[in-house]
Amino acid sequence: MLAAIGGVSLKNWFYAPEFVWRAGRALQQAQGDPLCLYAQLFRHEERYFSLSVWQDAEAMLTFSHSGAHRRAMAVAAKLSISHEFHHFPCIAVPTEEQALRIWKQRFHPAN
Repeated sequence: MLAAIGGVSLKNWFYAPEFVWRAGRALQQAQGDPLCLYAQLFRHEERYFSLSVWQDAEAMLTFSHSGAHRRAMAVAAKLSISHEFHHFPCIAVPTEEQALRIWKQRFHPAN
């Protein structure tokens, strides 16, 4: 299994409705994918995070380049600032705390 976690912050508060709508559609897409074992969105320290677990890398890549997720990524730079996304192997679905710990260990803030 392969987990993916990443965080973003909004560039401005007035982008919140579009961001929430697009993120919700991408979440629905992931949750409807038979090769997605887990998907959720959550807030932590003023950032929005996504956490998903996939059967394998091919499943995750296929998802990331299709449907609502692809359309969300096309406008992501307009709406948000990305705070890095990281992938890591797992043998079970990690908790939010476990995934955030891995994300924080790998995060490199912009200068």
